[in-house]
Amino acid sequence: MQKTALLIIGACSSVIFCSIISCNQEVPVPSRVAISTGTSASGAGARIDKPFTLQVSGADCYSGSGKNAGNVAFGFPSRSPDAALRFTLGPLRDGLSPGQENNKAYNGLGDYTNVGIAVKSAGQKPFVGFGIVTVNTDEQSGTFRLPDGSASGAWDCGHKLTH
Repeated sequence: MQKTALLIIGACSSVIFCSIISCNQEVPVPSRVAISTGTSASGAGARIDKPFTLQVSGADCYSGSGKNAGNVAFGFPSRSPDAALRFTLGPLRDGLSPGQENNKAYNGLGDYTNVGIAVKSAGQKPFVGFGIVTVNTDEQSGTFRLPDGSASGAWDCGHKLTH
């Protein structure tokens, strides 16, 4: 079931990337919005600083195994299509994530480049682009950003990721 979930989130996020008309579109939202779920570890969540401000409680972080080994899928508060923040580290070979098939496998601490990142506010279209995800030394938290500065924030899975 976990392998299926990783494949589904990869396909869903890729479809979103292919269907967005403009990655630099301003998204109007209230200045501070909180989303909460009760399904994740304490302290898990994300903070989106740009293109809007959003604090998210809850996380769904999955380390792949078998043919998905080296991929780690992230969703805040979940990996659903309506998630506020989603990205996957590793070489996505779903045919829908152009360029990500050559990304390095997840191996802990460091910067991961060419990562498809999607941020979304309730009732709005996703804001997407390819950026950089940094994994901190605790291997459960880090930051994300697009190179042009149009999207950024921080994330915490609430547990150490395996590799």
